[in-house]
Amino acid sequence: MSTRRFLLAALVLVLSAQAGFSLVAVDKAPRAPAPTKVLMEVGGPYHDNPALYEMLKKKLEATGRFVLTITDNRDELAKPAIDKYDVVLIYTTGGSLTEAQEKGLISFVENGKGVVGIHSATDSFKNSDAYWKLMCGRFAGHGSGTFKVKITGKSHVIVKGMSEFEITDETYRHTWHPESKPIVLMRREEDNEPVSWVQYYGKGRVFVTGLGHGKPAWENPAFQQLIERALDWAAGRLNP
Repeated sequence: MSTRRFLLAALVLVLSAQAGFSLVAVDKAPRAPAPTKVLMEVGGPYHDNPALYEMLKKKLEATGRFVLTITDNRDELAKPAIDKYDVVLIYTTGGSLTEAQEKGLISFVENGKGVVGIHSATDSFKNSDAYWKLMCGRFAGHGSGTFKVKITGKSHVIVKGMSEFEITDETYRHTWHPESKPIVLMRREEDNEPVSWVQYYGKGRVFVTGLGHGKPAWENPAFQQLIERALDWAAGRLNP
């Protein structure tokens, strides 16, 4: 082989190696995780406000981390429908669960998925003891007003770094399921009543807040931050 041909062959090998290296580098580039698929269950008396749902959907999807499906169809809680989602967000009032819906939701959490309950989620599905245990608390009454919220579980990643805040809302009280294991994150200053808590349930995670009656609460920046963090945590994307 002539010197010219040898040099040409060597150049081809070098360029090929560089091209191959570039391809490998592109293949190994980190990819952004897929958005968390959130099923938002709504409906029932007193709290059915589509404007609030769309406000939350717009805010969360703007982050690029969430995709929300909003529905009042409870059959989405039953298998196999529920398996399409990563987190179930509940803002319902009253109603009941069928055996298939209850089993689907409980299995969903036990096997590693997440649930976030807002306000009247604790005043829902009272035919189901398993749902009460999942929520930890069951609605027992309320007043209303503007009150201060204390951060009492400051070491938990959901509220770590958050400041105490005031909110205009209903003052929910709860009856606690004897078998639940809530970890309280926030309390009302005036009566020390828990207003936000978490529970590790099987392999999954549950967050519940008594906050969130209507527009004044939902427009509160601290409430919005709390729900966004709770969804990230419930999906397993916010860890200590």
